[in-house]
Amino acid sequence: MLPDHYTVCRREVKNARLRVNEDGSVRLFVPLSFTDEDIEKLLERKKGWIASKQKFFQQKSKIQLRRNELLLFGNRYAYYYSAQYKNKVVVNHESRTIQAQRDLLDSAVQEKWLKSVAKRHITERVETLSEAWLLPYNKLYIRSQKRKWGNCSSEKNISFNWRLIKAPTFVLDYVIIHELCHTIIMKHNSHFYTMLRSHCPDCEAAQKWLDRFGNSL
Repeated sequence: MLPDHYTVCRREVKNARLRVNEDGSVRLFVPLSFTDEDIEKLLERKKGWIASKQKFFQQKSKIQLRRNELLLFGNRYAYYYSAQYKNKVVVNHESRTIQAQRDLLDSAVQEKWLKSVAKRHITERVETLSEAWLLPYNKLYIRSQKRKWGNCSSEKNISFNWRLIKAPTFVLDYVIIHELCHTIIMKHNSHFYTMLRSHCPDCEAAQKWLDRFGNSL
């Protein structure tokens, strides 16, 4: 009998694999021929690895928001309904308030607005940093990746997760520079990290922030 937070998915695959999610749940993807005994043996063999992953996610911190707050640029912004702003959203960075007639506390409405902010802001930062460091790219995409913050293809097309708009500016810049460096060096080798650190001295602090708070974005 498997624990309640374990799920088995039988598929037409050659090899079994495991996935530990941020909530501590475990998903097993196994071949159709796998028996219950095979699954038990796999879990016994991998129990140390599973425990280490679950501990890693438990140590992550969660940014706590009040009922009327949104996360933007790494800060909490208080949302206030305002009938006078029917067609726009007014963001005050000094007071960290957001006013709008649309209900930004509704998850779907909030996501749509944040995606529009992300597309505009991330595009501007990419263009600025690309020009500053002489790291040209081909095409830029803003996407909804589940497990990646950014990506760079062999054709120098770069993409970024829209949720990065919730992270501090130094974290967003780190991810952008990381992918721009990949337009020169695709592999994560010593030359890549030397280039990354020279262009982004805060890279280690930014990665630590993502490791700790990334699940809040």
